[in-house]
Amino acid sequence: MTAGTGTAAPAGVSPAARPRVLRGDIEGLRAIAVLMVLLYHAGVPGLSGGFAGVDVFFVISGFLITSQLVSEARRTGTVSLARFYARRARRLLPAASLVLVVTAVAGWLVLPPGRRGELGTDVVGATLYVVNWVFAGREVDYLAEDSAPSLLQHYWSLSVEEQFYVVWPLLILLVLWLGRRLRLSLTSGLTLVLGLVVAASLAWSVLATASSPGTAYFATTTRVWQLGVGALLVLLSGRLARLPRRVAAGLAVAGLVAIAVTVVLVDRGTPWPGSAALLPTLGTAAVIAAGPAWPSSPPARLLGLPPMRFLGGLSYGLYLWHWPVLRLLAETRPDAGLGLRLAVAAGSVLLAWATLHVVENPVRFSPVLARRTARGLAYGAASMAVSAAVGVAVLQTAPTFDPDVLADVPPGSGAIGLVDPASRTADELAPVADPRVVYTGSGPVHPAPEVATEDTPRAAYGAGCQVQQGATEITPDDECVFGDLDGPVSVALVGDSKALQWISALEPIAELEGWRVKVYTKSACGFVAVEAEPDCVAYNAALAERLATPGSVPDLILTSMVKYGGEELGTSLADHLRPAVEAGAEVVLLADNPAPSRAELPDEMTLYECVGAHPDDYGACSYPSGRGSGTPALTVASEQLDVPLLDLGRWVCPGGGPEPACPPVVGGVLVFRQGSHLTATYVRSLTPVLHSELVRLGVARTPLQEIEWAVAAPGRATTGER
Repeated sequence: MTAGTGTAAPAGVSPAARPRVLRGDIEGLRAIAVLMVLLYHAGVPGLSGGFAGVDVFFVISGFLITSQLVSEARRTGTVSLARFYARRARRLLPAASLVLVVTAVAGWLVLPPGRRGELGTDVVGATLYVVNWVFAGREVDYLAEDSAPSLLQHYWSLSVEEQFYVVWPLLILLVLWLGRRLRLSLTSGLTLVLGLVVAASLAWSVLATASSPGTAYFATTTRVWQLGVGALLVLLSGRLARLPRRVAAGLAVAGLVAIAVTVVLVDRGTPWPGSAALLPTLGTAAVIAAGPAWPSSPPARLLGLPPMRFLGGLSYGLYLWHWPVLRLLAETRPDAGLGLRLAVAAGSVLLAWATLHVVENPVRFSPVLARRTARGLAYGAASMAVSAAVGVAVLQTAPTFDPDVLADVPPGSGAIGLVDPASRTADELAPVADPRVVYTGSGPVHPAPEVATEDTPRAAYGAGCQVQQGATEITPDDECVFGDLDGPVSVALVGDSKALQWISALEPIAELEGWRVKVYTKSACGFVAVEAEPDCVAYNAALAERLATPGSVPDLILTSMVKYGGEELGTSLADHLRPAVEAGAEVVLLADNPAPSRAELPDEMTLYECVGAHPDDYGACSYPSGRGSGTPALTVASEQLDVPLLDLGRWVCPGGGPEPACPPVVGGVLVFRQGSHLTATYVRSLTPVLHSELVRLGVARTPLQEIEWAVAAPGRATTGER
């Protein structure tokens, strides 16, 4: 958020360092924007669209910074990049760096060790003003499923603004240069350039929000148009000043109504930003546009009331402080009620006030820093260096994942201990008499809870075999191939990340069976066409055609998914599989495994965090047995296609005692890594179970007596290269 208080500079400060007196209506808009965000994050009912306060800030920021740049360009014929960035450094970095350092230290003390890696990354990303892209990538990363919001998630909007303001002064200089050669006025040139930028960014925002909303929310390219709308107001200020007073007042009222409607009617289910963000963006623009024609209109006087000016002056610091303190409250007191959340939010107002007067203003108005541009830039570099160093220090304390350690998991660990040895060659597998004897209540765990999220099918993910959200291209036939590369049996593994988790067991099975396993999986994309994003629908349509094309029809298709749904979803899955079945492919559906939710665990932690927090009693993290969310739809597809549904759920939640029946650690192996995903180690312990069941279904040929009941070694898979 571009900040400004409109307060007078201390005596002795050069005129260039003195702040402009801000319009009261804009200070009031700042207050509205920060209150929207603050109360929304505090969980106040009825303010479901409060997150759009950021959109209000974007328009204000575009207007204010462009006012400064254009004024300088008109006055001097150029823009001093050094002075511009020195001013930005003195204004933004004191508070931003302070909050980063404090949050990093507090997070290191409060968060589980396993989250230090993300915390350190976020501190460095926020310091460099690129953290919005870090969050955009995390939104489409299956590993981020069920992860808690970052303590620094609000810094994404600051990153968007600063990236815009790296480019915007350069564009102004380019327009000045071209204008002198083409005899084009600055206003005309900038209006043309900005108009093109706003139109292109808005169009991209609509398209990207429809195809990949998680990424679109944080991306700079989908937000530039909002800053550009504010900038355009500066170029139109002459015409706006000539508006009739009644028109101006009506425009301001309409803008405030648009913002209010956004707060009440928009919610987290609204695709954002996209076209929906036009409402608060244009509403804010309308209020700003009305100001020059009638500065003392009733709406302007209302916005300029002393309490509004006070909050508007604190808006930058308040925005910085409110989110970390509310998130730290949620981490330490997840059951905190609305009263406590509001009290903490009010405390952030005091933090913002103290930061303004003790840190921000002394640096901003320092004669020593303001007198020479180089000093301001040096201060900025030093501030960023300090917060970046703190982020790196946090990263250095993050636990590291060592795959070699997992190679030493005892052979009988994990799910293997749940299976009655006498049943291994019988018609049906049976559990041991009392599965509870296999449950692990304390002691060593593979993988360690703090690195559980990294216990993944590393070969598959490392090779990019999981197609990311937004992409539609199917991996080439010679890539992402596992098992026996020259095997006579072709197997296609299809679905989302819940399907891909089984590659840790399928690879050793494939090597024994002579299977050539080709991975066709896509993040958050079950093999369906309903309740799916456009890129998922397009990918699955192309894949369904590929799997039914002569010469590409696999001998066997294995698929699973996590998406919850009933008959419609199951029918869509069946429709996608049917052409391949009719072309001769066998199909086995793998039921979605049961999984805990945060609400079922102490303090709403993830399962691995819970295990780490209860080293002497892993049983405190047990959860009720249930059915995997994707299994109902898979059941429908199984019935419609008359193909087998293989359910290994009882080896994940074996029961054997009073509820809750699902243990977090079985035979020394941690069951879950993130959300509903099984650790790769636990899946490897399920290898003989899965292999035996595939033999019983007739799709695998190895005699039951020859299946080795031991935890398979970690993936040695190739991706098609010899």
